[in-house]
Amino acid sequence: MEVKADSKLKILIVLYGLPTDREADGTEGVDEDMIVTQSQTNFICPITQLEMKKPVKNKVCGHTYEEEAIVRMIESKHKRRKKACCPKIGCSHTDVRMSDLIQDEALRRAIESHNKKKHRQSD
Repeated sequence: MEVKADSKLKILIVLYGLPTDREADGTEGVDEDMIVTQSQTNFICPITQLEMKKPVKNKVCGHTYEEEAIVRMIESKHKRRKKACCPKIGCSHTDVRMSDLIQDEALRRAIESHNKKKHRQSD
């Protein structure tokens, strides 16, 4: 799949809030393919290992999950009177609560945009 450089930059801007002037911020020499590939892995839920459709962000640690998966995980742990740990590998947040979760609309739009572009390129 060949993605134009301007499309890659738009993805980066959406996902990371990067400035549009790459020369001014010193990212001119960065391998854009690597950055886009890394950003696409942020579309994958650490619980389901599938692309997210309704991502929610943890306000405490900043990690994102598929809403249904994290809600089920929290409810399952709480039924057994246990704390739900963040499922992202390496995260030290050990008490994820429903109140920690907020809708991640920017990521949802980025995923939808990525999928529309991917679909258009395959036509």
